Amino acid sequence: MMPENAMPDTAMPENAMRAATLGEAPTWPRDMPAAFTEMPREPLLALMVPRLRQGGARAMVIFDDGVELSCRDFLAATERLAAGLSERVGPGDEVGLAIGNRAEFLIAYYAVVSLRGVVVQFGAKVGDADARHVVADRGLTLAIADGPAAEVLERAAGGRLTVLRLDPAAREPDGLAAHYGARGRPLEDPAATPEDTISVGYTSGTTGLPKALAFTHDEPLRYADIFLRTLPLTASDRILCPLQFHYGDPLWLLLASVLKGTPLVVMRRFSVSRFWDVAVRFGVTRLMSIGAIPNLLLKAEPTPAERAHRIDVAVAVGVPRAQHAELVARFGFPWLEYYGMSETCVTIALPRAVADRYVGTGALGIPVPEAQVRLVDGDGATLTGAATGELEVSGPWVPFREYLGNPEGTQHLLHDGWIRTGDLMRRDQDGVYYFEGRRKELIRRGGENIAPAQIEEVLRGHPAVVEAAVVPVPDPLREEEVKAYVQIRAEVDPGELAEHCARHLAPHKVPRYLELRTAPFPLTASQRVRKQELRVHGAHRIDGVWDRLAAAADGAEDA
Repeated sequence: MMPENAMPDTAMPENAMRAATLGEAPTWPRDMPAAFTEMPREPLLALMVPRLRQGGARAMVIFDDGVELSCRDFLAATERLAAGLSERVGPGDEVGLAIGNRAEFLIAYYAVVSLRGVVVQFGAKVGDADARHVVADRGLTLAIADGPAAEVLERAAGGRLTVLRLDPAAREPDGLAAHYGARGRPLEDPAATPEDTISVGYTSGTTGLPKALAFTHDEPLRYADIFLRTLPLTASDRILCPLQFHYGDPLWLLLASVLKGTPLVVMRRFSVSRFWDVAVRFGVTRLMSIGAIPNLLLKAEPTPAERAHRIDVAVAVGVPRAQHAELVARFGFPWLEYYGMSETCVTIALPRAVADRYVGTGALGIPVPEAQVRLVDGDGATLTGAATGELEVSGPWVPFREYLGNPEGTQHLLHDGWIRTGDLMRRDQDGVYYFEGRRKELIRRGGENIAPAQIEEVLRGHPAVVEAAVVPVPDPLREEEVKAYVQIRAEVDPGELAEHCARHLAPHKVPRYLELRTAPFPLTASQRVRKQELRVHGAHRIDGVWDRLAAAADGAEDA
């Protein structure tokens, strides 16, 4: 019997099915190194500082505007800031950090970590609501911030927060020089252990308020470790990171780069128009991608630079299935899925050796060697063989212990040692996993379960669409109806988008309501749309929104 959450009509195309089943079932190489052999399990600074001292004048980070932060300058500035902070920050003390993609973010982050303090990360464009929630939740009394973010944090704290401001007029990396000590303070602390908490982040918050997660040294170590074992990196490689530092991924990418003696190339802000020129100019060989980045690159006009680069592989979170083949053909390198959550680390990935077989199938891959995964049905019973159900994750590889100060949230997520991911997955006969949608986001229309992720993927395939967010709205006849918020890049009639959906989806999945917009969606750190922020007065409105059934009725009357 198909489990209650299953969606039997989301099968991959027949040609993709055949391609995926050719050859033996995917496995990781037998000679793949064991965990923490490529990335020693040591406190971050104990691991990084000796290699940075060896690096000297070599660039540790190269920004897309040409500004470089050398290993030597990073160490000197971080030691000086650590000395300046040492009277304010001690083991376990939490410090807010709200700086964009500047050298000072890294300097401040590691200065706090060197004091065995805890970094509470904010985006440089933090809003009032998020700031109020986090400042109150953590009881922050000290923060380091840039420009407008400093004002937001001070306002959120009502005068109870000391903010050390970055000087925007100062030459990078000296924006925090006003807070330096007279002499540097050694960054390695012999009392530090990999189990020490180094940062607090907040979950995506797609349902309810974001929840606080404590991260230890082990989290970036695990990410970097699986990256280096599955895609070996050398000193001649360069990784391009188009993400903001506070997302977390840039920090483990930097860790991997430092270990291998190569600089990390960082975009100040993701830009489609400059993307390929940056990749070519700095000799990038690896790419980290999440969210809408692949779709945005495909929507841009072709340029010679998009095939003049040296990139040989992209690690991606959310490869669009319908555009996967186009991505590979147009840009000339494989796009490999890596699946994980803040609570689980990377648990599923696609081995590079079989990447060609799974183009366009939507395959996430197979469990990484250290991860324990299973599928369960609506009653929590374990499913075996080819099946569809909710993914659960367990094992010593999983870093999650609790949501800070939220035992109810912890109990809901963690049961009997297993984490409920909330993600619906399909597992094929070869043990390969495919994402089918979020369990909590299922729309119940006329007795049918509908996964918003599938409709969103179809909408993104339209040339006028940048991003889409599909939600349920109440309906007296069908229990719930389908509404789609659609970010567009060019003028398009809503009816055309509905027809596009009708060509690719079962009739009951075609959105009834379409609300078009040109402004970007509010996004989480993992690039998911914050759907709750699209509500007006607590509800997804349908008044004044294009209605497919009403439009059809008007057309019939006109005829």
